[in-house]
Amino acid sequence: MMNLIFLDIDMTIWDERLRIPESTVDAIRLARALGNKVFINTGRSRSNTMYEALDDLNMDGYVAACGCYVEIGGEVIYNKLLTHDQVKQSLTALKDEHMPVVLEGTEYCFFDPEDFPDDPFAATLWESLGDRAKRLDSLTYDDPINKFSADITAETDFDTVKDKLGGFLDSINHNGIVVEFVPKGHSKATGMEIVRKYLDAPAENIYAVGDGINDMEMITAAAHGIAMGQGNPELLMASDYVTDSIYEDGIYKAFKHYKII
Repeated sequence: MMNLIFLDIDMTIWDERLRIPESTVDAIRLARALGNKVFINTGRSRSNTMYEALDDLNMDGYVAACGCYVEIGGEVIYNKLLTHDQVKQSLTALKDEHMPVVLEGTEYCFFDPEDFPDDPFAATLWESLGDRAKRLDSLTYDDPINKFSADITAETDFDTVKDKLGGFLDSINHNGIVVEFVPKGHSKATGMEIVRKYLDAPAENIYAVGDGINDMEMITAAAHGIAMGQGNPELLMASDYVTDSIYEDGIYKAFKHYKII
């Protein structure tokens, strides 16, 4: 019987140095060989998943940008974009409240790395994206943007930002500093459900594995929600099963626990 398995990327598939455990590669390969379909399900936009290490996993598809983008077997079946006016309104609100931003789209990410002097992730992102990284002033009306992320600074009144943007965006506050802004009604769970319906799979055959707070909807919506051992404490409490950490072959052990492999 075919299962649909959804895997977060960061600290689930690969670690903070973008290293994928061999046991994870083996688990994905074995699961697919046994007739299961395995998908990436990430907060990253599609433009920020185009890495050789991920391509080499030969996944069956991608749920990206917190459910705003869904691709199965190379075919895009769903792509929710912010309107140009929504992007402009968001950029104005964020600038007023001193929140540096990364606009995340299907083709490019737009940001100015010098706006993130205290966030080493921005410099790493700029380097890793290569020509998929663009400066904010190069944004055009036609550039597709699914979502964006921004940093809360000492000068930010985040309640004001939510008041200005809450009519069309949901926010996911990761750590009191980094916030993801996603079109209302979208999450990793909604993207997962689009895949399930498209492939006409039973709900009880859905597995999801993650570690972060933006995995909460996915983990609680799946019939089998699995948290990585080093994950967010709230996520661990909400999951059906806590596997070992990414450093201790967590995905492989979870697949073994559920007899997927």
